[in-house]
Amino acid sequence: MGKKITTSDISLKLGLSRNTVSKALNDHPGITAETRKKVIDQAVAMGYKRAAKTAGGGGRSSALPDKASSIAYITKYQLHGTGFWMNVMSGAQQAISHGGYEMKVSFVKNEEIAALELPGLLSSDIAGFIVAGSFDKSYTEKLLAIPLPKVFINITPDMPLTGLPADVVFMENEDSIHQITRHLLEQGHERLGFIGEVYSCRSFMERWHGFQRAHLEVMVPIDPSLSIVSRCPDTYSSYDGIIHALKELPALPTAFVCANDRIALHVIKYLHDLGKSVPRDIAVSGFDQISEAEFLGFTLTTVAHDVLQLGQRATEQLLYRMSQPDRANETIRLAGRVVYGESTAALALRE
Repeated sequence: MGKKITTSDISLKLGLSRNTVSKALNDHPGITAETRKKVIDQAVAMGYKRAAKTAGGGGRSSALPDKASSIAYITKYQLHGTGFWMNVMSGAQQAISHGGYEMKVSFVKNEEIAALELPGLLSSDIAGFIVAGSFDKSYTEKLLAIPLPKVFINITPDMPLTGLPADVVFMENEDSIHQITRHLLEQGHERLGFIGEVYSCRSFMERWHGFQRAHLEVMVPIDPSLSIVSRCPDTYSSYDGIIHALKELPALPTAFVCANDRIALHVIKYLHDLGKSVPRDIAVSGFDQISEAEFLGFTLTTVAHDVLQLGQRATEQLLYRMSQPDRANETIRLAGRVVYGESTAALALRE
């Protein structure tokens, strides 16, 4: 009677760990298609009994799983051309490919959102999906109702995280803006304004909370008339939208804390058109450390983070969720780093 072949024999033959061999034989989503095929082919050649079943019997050694082999990446149409979200998608693509899956992308248009029309690709061979960017509550509820593993990168603040039937991945938001706001207040600023459509996504809402918390800690009241936080979807992403909102302010603050760098760049341009200088007349901060800010002529106070890693981490969480569907859902926040630049110089240094 011949020796019984074990996973240890296969791992020694291929130079792989026993854990990798075991995962490949059990069709684990974290194993690439190439590695899975290599392991199964070797196992069949060595006469490993379970390999025949894994290979589909009859000696077939396809490395592709019999179940759904694609992961869907769903985002808003208007986000697909921005550098931030392209980098997020690139990170997701890398991790999906590494996991042995194909990525299928759907750019959802505004009229499809209004009609609550879900992407057609969700009816195909999809093992799970990633939602990148915040959709409104009604559309989010439609996505949540789909009986597939799912991970959101950001989400509407209208949806409570408690009891949410999905995992959510964010950048850390509140503490970073809290640090920047506290820094400005400690420099002597007492009239600060926040700019960001805080009802559009939970990330912006959390940044608004960080702005508020800093004021509470130092007991400096917030002047609501200096902030622009009303419901105005997508308006703050355009220069014309920012101009209209800024012109409505009764007065300008001594510093603007902006929900992201793109808003900060629009504000700086508007102030320049008014003949005001940053930071001499007004301090401005952002969030995201986008490359366009490098051409300002001065450094922008912002929050740096690895956007590529955001897409990768969301995919890793989806692969985990696919293999562990009954584990408690998670809210994950990736740490960023506050970078203080020349755009938020102390009041005393401007005179």
